[in-house]
Amino acid sequence: MNAEEYRKKIELDILKIIEEKLTNGQMDIDRAKAIARMVLDKLHPPLTLEQIYKIAPTLDDEFQELTAAIAPVLKDHEEEITKIVTEHAQMLIKSGKINEATKILKEANEPSH
Repeated sequence: MNAEEYRKKIELDILKIIEEKLTNGQMDIDRAKAIARMVLDKLHPPLTLEQIYKIAPTLDDEFQELTAAIAPVLKDHEEEITKIVTEHAQMLIKSGKINEATKILKEANEPSH
């Protein structure tokens, strides 16, 4: 999925949450408008995947009801990073650089600050 498709998917997921909460009376129209305004401000095209991955975690800072739409983005990003680090470590191991591979894997598993 390219960045624009991914951005649209996130917007659609958020729209579904807004629609459901409005229908169920769990959100008023002012909050829905505030969420829509924030999403349009933050997710305006064109964006790269890296920009989307950086912006996504901030979308539910003020609007916790968006967590259901944001969690899959964070999971996708984590899986992509894990894949890249693993592939790099495998290349290092194949070229006999075991210490470097170990170091990279340890760094990748450290909690970020």
